[in-house]
Amino acid sequence: MTTVNLDQAIKINLPPARRDLRPLSFETSDGRRGWMTSFAGDRPIATPAYDKGMLFVGGGYGSYEFVALDAASGSVAWKTTTADDGPTAAVVEDDLVAFNTESCSIIVCKAQTGEVVWQEWLGDPLMSQPAISEGKLFLAYPTGQRKGQAVAQRSHAMLCADLRTGEHIWEQPITGDVITAPVVNDDQVFFTCYDGTAFCLDAKKGKVEWREKTDSTAAPLVVDNEVVMPEKQETASQVEEPVWRRHRHSGERAHAQAMMRKKAAYLGESSSMSSGLEDDYCDGLDSSVGFASAPHAAKLQTAHRFVGVSTVAGAWAYQGSRASYSKGKYYQAGSGSVDCTDKETGRSWKTEFTGKDVNIDDQIFTPPSMGKDYLYLCSRYGHLVSVNQDNGSTGFCYQTGLPMAFQPCLAQGSAFVGTSHGSLICLETGSDDASGWHMWGGNAQHNKTR
Repeated sequence: MTTVNLDQAIKINLPPARRDLRPLSFETSDGRRGWMTSFAGDRPIATPAYDKGMLFVGGGYGSYEFVALDAASGSVAWKTTTADDGPTAAVVEDDLVAFNTESCSIIVCKAQTGEVVWQEWLGDPLMSQPAISEGKLFLAYPTGQRKGQAVAQRSHAMLCADLRTGEHIWEQPITGDVITAPVVNDDQVFFTCYDGTAFCLDAKKGKVEWREKTDSTAAPLVVDNEVVMPEKQETASQVEEPVWRRHRHSGERAHAQAMMRKKAAYLGESSSMSSGLEDDYCDGLDSSVGFASAPHAAKLQTAHRFVGVSTVAGAWAYQGSRASYSKGKYYQAGSGSVDCTDKETGRSWKTEFTGKDVNIDDQIFTPPSMGKDYLYLCSRYGHLVSVNQDNGSTGFCYQTGLPMAFQPCLAQGSAFVGTSHGSLICLETGSDDASGWHMWGGNAQHNKTR
């Protein structure tokens, strides 16, 4: 086991935030360079998306800003003001960029100009990201709020729409909003709802191929013929989050034993950090957009019992301990460690993080972003860390002083990460290892493996 003391991280002296989207440069004490730009307001920034030299990112929960930036310099290429607030992380494909707003629309723009191709008000709130695959857009929304839409009991649906026109292709009722995003692989759509139910749908027709109350706590990862998910397991004395592999065509467990297992106190109802954002901060964010309490449509009573999330802002930011996969190995980060297990042999390693602020009962790290040979982590304490995929040793370990709640985007040898208080940081790593992970989950299907 490798142990890393986060108190010994190299401190980056970032410039004071100017809040006007004008980038400011910095240099680390060990010679790396980068830039930082900041939005007006003090809001959490989701994972940016990268395409053809540009970054696409919203101004955070409660913001009406969505911008495209030059990835090399951080300068603004275009900016648009949304009708509804709270842009999620975006996805980009076929020269189109798509994102939800928390209240309460799906928006599709031209990536090069920001011109809106189409948008549609769906329902309040939208807490998850969309996905794109083969010219189709997939997203979850709360039913029964649109004019002319009648449902016997309000819940949620998974919607498939044409990416270029917005025409609805199919809808399928589901049990609640989706954790982070739907995941598309081949002709199937996989996702986990906030009540712990996992779904697999036919991507072409929307038919349910299987659904299981798996108690899954994060978006699925699909590798070959298996679906990999952390699942909550609660006893009288503790909460654990073992990672199970399931058959992709049936949802049944593929192995007798869990692949990785760790304590997960942050999933309890009394937890305040499962989303990476503090409860008081989330309460303030919700109040800023008019939520005195979470709306009934969000069904957050269930999410609170299941993963400790009780606010719309918290559910908007929550990602859980989602697994990643690279070169025959599975990886998971969460409460104070990174764990790796070989898919075939079961051999494993662990990198454990220590430090005065490290509380293993909190969700410390975001899900990892996978480079070629390293994985990249952000922490709720402001750390940006690279870890060797083969042996768990660290490549670099920085302390920015700015908390982070979303995984970084990796492109052009740089790590691009949003902070929990309105800034976007670019760290030029000096290696093309930090490339090819262009949005949350790596690609527009949220299912990149390496």
